[in-house]
Amino acid sequence: MVYGHPVSEPTSVLVVTGAAATGKSTIGDHLRGRSGLVVVDGDVLGRGAAATSYGRRDYVGFWRHALAVCREIRTNGLVPVVPCICLPDQVLDAVDDEVVHFLALVSAAGTVRRRIAGRRGVSPVPSPESHVDVDRRLREVATVPAPHTWTTYDVTVGDVRRTREAGAAWAERHTA
Repeated sequence: MVYGHPVSEPTSVLVVTGAAATGKSTIGDHLRGRSGLVVVDGDVLGRGAAATSYGRRDYVGFWRHALAVCREIRTNGLVPVVPCICLPDQVLDAVDDEVVHFLALVSAAGTVRRRIAGRRGVSPVPSPESHVDVDRRLREVATVPAPHTWTTYDVTVGDVRRTREAGAAWAERHTA
């Protein structure tokens, strides 16, 4: 119920993952303000999660926190979109009743390094090689257990416009 009106509660949570500088925020910004979606940046959620504060690395605990926030969004009839660096098992180990649709943005190792080096106006990335490793690990994921879904989009050859379009089409498929 929202303002006394029944609302169909979605079960979907959309997670945009990828190494640093692959386009997660670009897609999040593109989807922000679209009807029925609420974009909640994983970095912002991380600041409020005891599981990842003070240098802790409890990623399943972080996702329990993130999915609780997403559950509140879903009770209002909206679909949460979470751009965040993560691996699928970290998220799925925290799932309760959600159906998680992943969009993994991957790229060639040299492209990841070049994009990280070229970032301006954002916090520095302390270890580009750790992001190359995240990218490699995301490329190794072939599928996730049903009913969850896994989609990979290679940003190496695409430009920003194509990345936005791919993200919008993916979100549309999983919210229609």
